[in-house]
Amino acid sequence: MATKNRGYCNACKGLVPARHEERDGQVYLVKDCPECGRTETLVSSDAARYFFKRSLDEDHDYIGCALNCLSCGRARQPHFAFVNVTNRCNLNCPICIDNVPALGFAFEPPFEYFDTLFRQLARNDPKPTVALFGGEPTVREDLLDIIGLARSSDLGVRVLTNGLRLADVDYCRKLVDSKAQILLSYDGRKPETYERLRGRARSVEPKLKAIENLASMERTRRNKIILIMCVARHLNDDEVAEYLEFCHGYRHMLAAVYLMPLAHTWECADSDFQPERITPEDVEALVDQAFPEWRVDFVPAGFVARIAKAAGRAGWQALPFLGAHPNCESICLLVSDGSRYSPLARYLRSPLADGARRLLQLEERLAAQEARWQEGRLGRALGAVRLRGPVLRLLGLFQILAAVRREVRVGALLRGRHVGKLFHALAIPLEIALGRRRREAVARHTNVESLLQVVVLPFEDDYVLETERIERCPNAHAFLEPETGDVRYVPICAWRVHNHTALKSLADSWA
Repeated sequence: MATKNRGYCNACKGLVPARHEERDGQVYLVKDCPECGRTETLVSSDAARYFFKRSLDEDHDYIGCALNCLSCGRARQPHFAFVNVTNRCNLNCPICIDNVPALGFAFEPPFEYFDTLFRQLARNDPKPTVALFGGEPTVREDLLDIIGLARSSDLGVRVLTNGLRLADVDYCRKLVDSKAQILLSYDGRKPETYERLRGRARSVEPKLKAIENLASMERTRRNKIILIMCVARHLNDDEVAEYLEFCHGYRHMLAAVYLMPLAHTWECADSDFQPERITPEDVEALVDQAFPEWRVDFVPAGFVARIAKAAGRAGWQALPFLGAHPNCESICLLVSDGSRYSPLARYLRSPLADGARRLLQLEERLAAQEARWQEGRLGRALGAVRLRGPVLRLLGLFQILAAVRREVRVGALLRGRHVGKLFHALAIPLEIALGRRRREAVARHTNVESLLQVVVLPFEDDYVLETERIERCPNAHAFLEPETGDVRYVPICAWRVHNHTALKSLADSWA
């Protein structure tokens, strides 16, 4: 795989050639600066986990990124478009890079700005989901109107919130009724964590009240929420197991939990809190330690997106991370039997690494089968009577079930005993083929009550930023360029480099 990777020199912060070096079971990003010489930063504490994820990657032809995102014309249309609605906040965390204290000016676009922005985003195919971001979005009194405006453009909507206003049950209900998916920041139960990370120890109380309010609302069973935990070394990293147990108590309303390694993005003068670096593989290991009976392996989110055909034949929607770098988001799946979560490994016959590679082979076979049916006589005949799609789905489903039989300890999943398990095994594909929802069919015939995605995010500071990851990022911050009024995109992990310039330019244009 060709590489044109670059990163920031630790000394002069110039953008220089960068490479990975494995040493003592760890991975370092080594920067070779013509002025300062060699500098390096730890990017992974577990080389085996780090390079396993790379082994599942597809070839990528790197063009070469200069991190000139504000003028670059190669930006991809994002799957998730992050939209800053304000930089005001009712918390102003000292580690934040997007609030008024961090930026030094106020940023709050007029309502008309969103109308123009959403109309342009809606021209994309496929249309992105907009993630309303801050600051704290809920401090805007017109947030519900902004959500309605996005939905009127047929855009999916997420709201990233600290949850303080959701402690008000009436406001919480209004936000839930807007049908936006809620991503709520909750860093565990310890007040000390909030004192260090958020500058306010007592903020844990309204967050817990917000979670209770959300749990009491019927709509969150259908439009499930996501919890986000910022994980800091020697602060709340010992709470990950307890956090997952907490999530199990709210499994009826949780789609996922995002675990974010704390990145050193704040200035030293702003806070005396300077914890030891924590890497994504450190966080993965904390999840692994929560389940001592089994090994918990994470796969790249981009890998999960690559198996779109297999997922579609099984009735699942693939994650929108196609093309993402293998060392960006990683994901594992926890399975609840109603009493506790267990990792997927509990139900697998072989290591996840082997099964993942066989799953990619299945994806290739399904793609080839679909191509043959597009051209073949039988496929064209079925297409003429609109049966090609249903027949392909049914054939694909049986191929997937055959693969499941090889890879999964099916007996541990199915309800019943002895011959009864065979009945439940046959009933699942039959009910799906007859139109029953996949989730309902699985719940009726297996011990799988619910699933939880655990996603580890690559929350980055300057010294671990890599242009190879930026070049492949499928998600971006979206904003209007003040002079032209055209939408521009900045990849998520490059936002810290450009947020001040982009937002100040917009704020000045309104002033």
